[in-house]
Amino acid sequence: MTNNNPFSEFFSQNDFSKFFENYQSMPFDVQSFMETQRKNVQALSDAQQITMDNMQKLAQRQSAVLSQMVEDNTRLAKEIMSEGTPEEKIAKNADMIKTVYEKSIKNMNEISELLSKSNKEANDVINKRVKASLNEVKAAMEKPKKKAA
Repeated sequence: MTNNNPFSEFFSQNDFSKFFENYQSMPFDVQSFMETQRKNVQALSDAQQITMDNMQKLAQRQSAVLSQMVEDNTRLAKEIMSEGTPEEKIAKNADMIKTVYEKSIKNMNEISELLSKSNKEANDVINKRVKASLNEVKAAMEKPKKKAA
């Protein structure tokens, strides 16, 4: 994964907590809140990168499947045009059509599984970050209460 993230750079170059320095009684820990938001943006960026990488793999696989289908159909057309009795051609081509059909179904299932895996990987990144974010927000809200006590 690339570390060249414009959102990370934006948050690292700008200290937004300075906007709140004049407010002594903030109801939450501003520094923790800003760090949580930075992590949220990073998680979204990571999920997007995973999705883009997997979409590239998916497109490559679809291209390979399409090439294979063209080859199979070309071979099938040659067999149909070959010499022989109609009965021989039908028997021979039925087996070939069955094989091509089964291969196509297998390839479509593989592509479907790749897409499902891609969605799961991206969702896992987001779900993990949402859980952590909720815990961080809760902790940020509790810090001022502990200081006051």
